[in-house]
Amino acid sequence: MSVYCSKNHEGVYFIDCGMGELVFQGEGCICSEDTVTWNPDETWKEAVTAVTVCDRITEICGGVFEQFPNVRKLNLPKSLTRIEMTDALKTLLHTNGVLVHAAYGSYGDAFAQENGLRFLPENIELGWHRDEKYDESTKLILRFHEDSTMDILIDIFTAGISAGSSGGASLDRPMPDEYYPGCTLEEFAGMFPARYYAQIIRNPEVKVFLEREARRAKQIKDTEKGQTDNEQ
Repeated sequence: MSVYCSKNHEGVYFIDCGMGELVFQGEGCICSEDTVTWNPDETWKEAVTAVTVCDRITEICGGVFEQFPNVRKLNLPKSLTRIEMTDALKTLLHTNGVLVHAAYGSYGDAFAQENGLRFLPENIELGWHRDEKYDESTKLILRFHEDSTMDILIDIFTAGISAGSSGGASLDRPMPDEYYPGCTLEEFAGMFPARYYAQIIRNPEVKVFLEREARRAKQIKDTEKGQTDNEQ
């Protein structure tokens, strides 16, 4: 792992995690001059294929992402409110077929939709439950994968019976059999244990997910109908 410090913006760091993954760490607005580091050789930027922007960064100005000509994936935080679009950035995003990974309903989501970019939703935590009797905590997570599939992760943590030990499990489960694109929020929440119902109903990301799924299902249905009509 390598860390590059911005030469012009104290508190901005670029963490090279290896395998082409780079993490932007800082706060507020990141400008093009902030990508100039104290490292005399800037060719390291050419190896970057995935950029993760950390939480607390709110804006990415023109000329920042353009510094990384081989980027293929952008992981964008909920704190982000603006990316300055330039002709160079637009060309880069579409030429490289960049995938945007962000939360449903976030700026990153809107950025991907408005610019016709591939979009991978951030996992949604559907609910959390604490069982005091068994000293056990459980998270229910809706996961999204790059191949467009979805599944459910049940993440369980149980305190150990002796000092310093702990246990738990991560269980992969398919989507509920009752699930179908276009189901209501209430129907979706009812597919899981009752203890998660209220949390799912109140989750704005779940609402956007279901609306997007319903829209996608309608588009598929309309396309199929149009093909049938043309054949007739």
